[in-house]
Amino acid sequence: MKHIKLFVSIFFILISTSQVFAQTEEPVNSNLLYENGISPKVLDMAASQFMQDGSFNNYVTITIEQNGETKTYDLEIIYDPEYQEGMDIRVITPTGSLTKKEKKELKRYIERSHYLSRSSRDYLYDEATLKTVHNSHGGAPGNIIGDESSLKVIKNNKDSLILEYFYQKKDIDPYLKNVKRLKGEIFIIDGKLDKVVLTNFKPLKKKLISYNKTVRFAKTDAGGYIINSINLSYKKKKKDGIIDITMKSQTTGYKNKSGKELNWSNKSNLTLQSGNLDTINVKLGGPLPLLGKQARKIGFELPRPIGVAAFTHIQSQQMNIIKLSVGINGGDMTDLENILAFDESDVKLNSNMYLAKADVWLFPFLNIMAIVGGGRNELIAKLKVSQELIDFINSMPGYIIDWPNLPEYLPVNSMLTTEIYGGGATLAGGVGDFNLSVNYQLMFTNTVEANTTNLVHIITPMAGYMAPFGLNIMAGAQGQFYQTELNGFFKLTDGNGMPFTLDYVIDFEPMKWNGIFGLYKSFSKHWEMSVQVGFGQRTSVTAIFGYRI
Repeated sequence: MKHIKLFVSIFFILISTSQVFAQTEEPVNSNLLYENGISPKVLDMAASQFMQDGSFNNYVTITIEQNGETKTYDLEIIYDPEYQEGMDIRVITPTGSLTKKEKKELKRYIERSHYLSRSSRDYLYDEATLKTVHNSHGGAPGNIIGDESSLKVIKNNKDSLILEYFYQKKDIDPYLKNVKRLKGEIFIIDGKLDKVVLTNFKPLKKKLISYNKTVRFAKTDAGGYIINSINLSYKKKKKDGIIDITMKSQTTGYKNKSGKELNWSNKSNLTLQSGNLDTINVKLGGPLPLLGKQARKIGFELPRPIGVAAFTHIQSQQMNIIKLSVGINGGDMTDLENILAFDESDVKLNSNMYLAKADVWLFPFLNIMAIVGGGRNELIAKLKVSQELIDFINSMPGYIIDWPNLPEYLPVNSMLTTEIYGGGATLAGGVGDFNLSVNYQLMFTNTVEANTTNLVHIITPMAGYMAPFGLNIMAGAQGQFYQTELNGFFKLTDGNGMPFTLDYVIDFEPMKWNGIFGLYKSFSKHWEMSVQVGFGQRTSVTAIFGYRI
């Protein structure tokens, strides 16, 4: 249909507007909502009807007016998280009212809006951080006066209490940026929550001119509030004129979490005529992670399933060499164990690595990843030498210049280029604010100049605590395990310009474990940053910056 995109846009705006409020004039050790027996959760419900605890049925009518032409759409929405795995929302429409393409677009908008609702934490309001005082009557923003909360009393008499609130500017999903431009008014009549009214006090994005949404509540026979009706109207600017859009939604049924049918006064009995109806089943949350839907139902918060990240890893460690043999052009190898005093030598390896990572949460508890990148390794050593080494060098044919006066320590400073690729997996879980994870990575490191490839196993067990503001504080350890005996060669040129190879076999005793401390923080639901610091005999710093979808 000509107006299907407007239709689904209305539906999206209805169910995906998130809200928060802050509070100033509050009773001692309480707030104005609690004093009237109202949970701040109702503001989340007004923002998105999917933030309600139970299952419900809605009868929805949408009207679009443009250039004297009026189009009307009727449908029923059935939201039932326990209905069937992956089929939480059903939309009933008259047969033939929507084309196959229009049904597909409608499903995509519902999936997106529900996902945004569930990805936001409950109680989105901010009680004391908004810094701008707004004009509650004229709708224009006021002056910045400092740390001022936004919940204010507009009217308070014997029969009615009207409160005004605004939205916080942080911790809002990027898809919901228009909510920062809306003002909310809470109407409490005769001690009961009557409605929440949302209007824009600043110009809106996406060519929206004006916005007004009234969410009416009802108190059930079992206690507590549910959404009874929603009226939404707004104007949108198009190339061929202004479009007036209105939407009316009535709740026709509601069940609590245990499946008990609830009743309330003024309950609507609207329904589509039976027969000749199409049912659109909407699969929520996407295919990943597997079992993610069940995990969310029992209260687990899950990250977005797919991520990409860039990170750098800087590491420094002492190397204890226990064997070194060299040879030329594939000939016999000479063992230098009795020539170099390894136990009196000092060998340090400094590594700078730059990598990219792609990962996906396959299950709520299992993340798999692929890693690719490169780095530079600086080998700094002071090798204790002896007269035997001088004799060895002087006995070599003309490949090496005669050097009879060796110092007590032979300095070595070499830069090596490393190519890195591999993958890994993370097992993770948590209870409340506490979480545990074990990360395993299998990496192939190719040292270009030394013509050798090594297989590295990295294991990182961590325990974490999720502090306020989404900051995860982690502590644990990291183990690095790999083949210690390496074979390779260097391509060199003698004093006459003739090429030759210096073959080597080296074995060393690595530092296997060191401690790890880290911080993780996500921003705006998509961006994330992590910093880890290693301490002990091996020191390191890892910084990760990523994006999740």
